[in-house]
Amino acid sequence: MSQINHYIDNQRAYVAKKKAQPLIGFTNAQGEAASWEDIVVTFTDSDNRSQNIMFCNLNRKRPKVGTRFTDEDRLPPEMHDLLFAYALDILKENTSIAYKTSKITATRLFLCHLNENIATATLERIQSAINLMTYSTNVTFFINWLHQHKMLAKSCQPDINTTVESARAKSGDDALQAEQNKLPSENALLALGAIFYDVIPAYQDGDKENVEAWQPLTSSTQEQRDSFSCTMAALGMASPNRIGAEQVLLTVQRIKPHTQVVDGKKKTVHYLNWRGSKGYKDNANHINAEMVDSLDRALHYTILATEPARALARFYQKPNRPLKEVLGEFKPSDENIALLKPSMSKSTNLLHLGLLLGFFDGSDKCVRVTPDTKGATDKTGVRNPHNPKFIKPIAQLEAFDTLVFKSKCPYSQALTGCLFSRQNQYDKYTAGKQELTVAEFQNHTIEMNQPHLKGYNKHKTKHVDFENALFAYTQKQFGGKVAHPFLLVPISSLSGLFSGDLIKRNNNWLTLFERHGFSSNFLLKPHQLRHWQNDFLAKKGLPHHLISMLSGRKSAEQTLTYIHTTDAQNASVIGNISYSNKSESEVENKLKLRIATMNQFNEAIDNETPTFVHETGFCGQNLALSPCTYMSEFETQCALCSSSCHVTHDSEAIELLQKDLKVQTHNLEKVQASINFETSQGMQKWYKTHYRNTCMLKHLIEVLSDEAIEEGRMVRLLVRSNSIRITNLKTQTVEKQKLALPDTEQALQAAIEAKNNNKRGEATDNFLDFLGSL
Repeated sequence: MSQINHYIDNQRAYVAKKKAQPLIGFTNAQGEAASWEDIVVTFTDSDNRSQNIMFCNLNRKRPKVGTRFTDEDRLPPEMHDLLFAYALDILKENTSIAYKTSKITATRLFLCHLNENIATATLERIQSAINLMTYSTNVTFFINWLHQHKMLAKSCQPDINTTVESARAKSGDDALQAEQNKLPSENALLALGAIFYDVIPAYQDGDKENVEAWQPLTSSTQEQRDSFSCTMAALGMASPNRIGAEQVLLTVQRIKPHTQVVDGKKKTVHYLNWRGSKGYKDNANHINAEMVDSLDRALHYTILATEPARALARFYQKPNRPLKEVLGEFKPSDENIALLKPSMSKSTNLLHLGLLLGFFDGSDKCVRVTPDTKGATDKTGVRNPHNPKFIKPIAQLEAFDTLVFKSKCPYSQALTGCLFSRQNQYDKYTAGKQELTVAEFQNHTIEMNQPHLKGYNKHKTKHVDFENALFAYTQKQFGGKVAHPFLLVPISSLSGLFSGDLIKRNNNWLTLFERHGFSSNFLLKPHQLRHWQNDFLAKKGLPHHLISMLSGRKSAEQTLTYIHTTDAQNASVIGNISYSNKSESEVENKLKLRIATMNQFNEAIDNETPTFVHETGFCGQNLALSPCTYMSEFETQCALCSSSCHVTHDSEAIELLQKDLKVQTHNLEKVQASINFETSQGMQKWYKTHYRNTCMLKHLIEVLSDEAIEEGRMVRLLVRSNSIRITNLKTQTVEKQKLALPDTEQALQAAIEAKNNNKRGEATDNFLDFLGSL
């Protein structure tokens, strides 16, 4: 017992030491200085980044800062103090705010489940509390912290799962499916490409300086949500990076070329200046050559569309700057210049700046003012004389003219994007007043935008000054319920907005795909683009350590998470090389080039040849390490397996496959002739599946027999993606052909029709004769 008391004594001494220190940077839910007794506190660091910390129990399902907690919602005092002390140490770590929050939250939930002092709890009781948690990994840090400060016996080592299930723990089709699910669908990428072309049109006549056709599209009054999402997606496909953490922090720039002489020839690569991550410094990030033109066009478009928001940020940073400095690269229209006749060497006010930036284009360019305003025009309606309405041109406004904000007034909406149907909207946008002078409105708007000028990413790990940010938008440009032309969209919100454009979150918001007429089934997860990029580079033959450098990772081991090839797929890549007529030493050299950094895998497959030669080709899967789990109804068992490799113009194999095709066609006809074919759902389901597979077999035979394809090419049939890959073993290049398969549902209906009518019509011939037309 004395030993247990010793640990509790250490806990109390450590807490007392922490309590003796002032709580600098902590506030409670009321915005006052926090104390150790508060159930919720907010910590704000020196860079103005804040995070909320809860000390409540499990009474509330979704606790947040605004929740009205009672004493019944508190953690027991001893647990509360221990968690607070732990939180103070975690807050000192040099990690992201999100990571700190996850550690503290996991510990709170663990203590809630434990519901007693951990120093008095048995190991079985501690393990039971951990087992009740859905995500317990971060409890490890709390246990280690207790050990470090001698607040828990070293012998207390609960079993905490710190590993995440991955495809490497799976086998066969499960592994393939798990890995491929991390990649975007080809249909979604094709749809994205079509949308990109519509949203950011190509240059006229290929002239990159001619952007006249873009001017209506890049106007400050136009919504830019689509162009933002298209540019973000293009960046994600052009370079392996962390979309939410890094892309949103890009500064204004176009793609830059770098040329040097390699082996006597000039070689050019392209790059962007990038914020580093995961321990890397800022770097010149490589851009895929295939994406250079499209991405550079997207960047050019985005720079033009976002210049108004950067001008606002320069003004909010220093309102007394000369107008020329505030406008930067933005060129006001001749019409607005003529209205205002500004002096470029003097400062301006917010509404005059908005006029020059085009915020009021398409309107009468007036605002609503009080009746006593000098130069105001009476526009009071005859039907409503008790509601006076006076307006004044924005170009003629003075600093102390008084603006009027009325509910559902179009002039109020033009200034704030809000209809003012509730008092809290007045509180937010006009400091709670219905009348403000131009100077007061300007000062309140500057104050609202101050937190956004230092643009942090979502996890608040890095930032970019808003006046230099590439993705700088006003709320009006992003649309939504409140389209405020003078409010900046926080950089920290951009990754969430991008994600919401690609994945259907709720029925109140249309995705990018839906806005352009595609089904709600089309979706992309932003991180899939990073997986696609790494997968794309690997399949182009880039060594893994080079992909690691391009992606900004410290180790190649991290890269293996992003390359979506199972052992069977990797083995088939080896098969592509091994089947050539080269000498064994040459084959070994090529193996090392293709799989340069996977040392353990290299050891497993050095000097390996295909493990099994079957009747129509050979298997690229290492059957000694990965037993075959593929089953088929075909006579040639391996034909449709993705690990099965075939050789063009292999006459014996083609002859055998043709015989198998006749057998499978006969099987289809046999099932169709069954007495219960029209009523049996199981038979019809089998018919559709078998019809599709038989059609794929026919396509394989056609490719193997095609005179236009050189003899000796290696062919693989990929059933899941409806495609065939043809490998040139000499050049190590792969051609992918998408299969145009007949509609199986229509084929089924044609078969039912033929059975019912006891004859073959045109529709029937189109489908049933397809298989026989070799």
